[in-house]
Amino acid sequence: MDKFVKKLVKNHLGAFMNKSIDALALADETYLQDSKAADELEERYNALNIPEKDRIVINDYIACLATKEHKMRDLAYLAGVADSIKLFNGLGAIKDLGA
Repeated sequence: MDKFVKKLVKNHLGAFMNKSIDALALADETYLQDSKAADELEERYNALNIPEKDRIVINDYIACLATKEHKMRDLAYLAGVADSIKLFNGLGAIKDLGA
């Protein structure tokens, strides 16, 4: 069962995941407000008089946070899919996946 789920995730799920998440995000008012606020704060940040070496550290920190959050989003989605498959299989709602 776990092999099947891993294979499904590896080979087929990426495109579905991105489409699904993007559609939900673009329809979510909180996400849209946060996105707008982030854009405004980025403009204010870019206007600050910060030495280049400090700006590089801040930019690297922001990029690291964004990458970490993106990865966590992907992992949460994949965990939900895997758990759903296992649940439906356990309930007998789908045939035994074997391998």
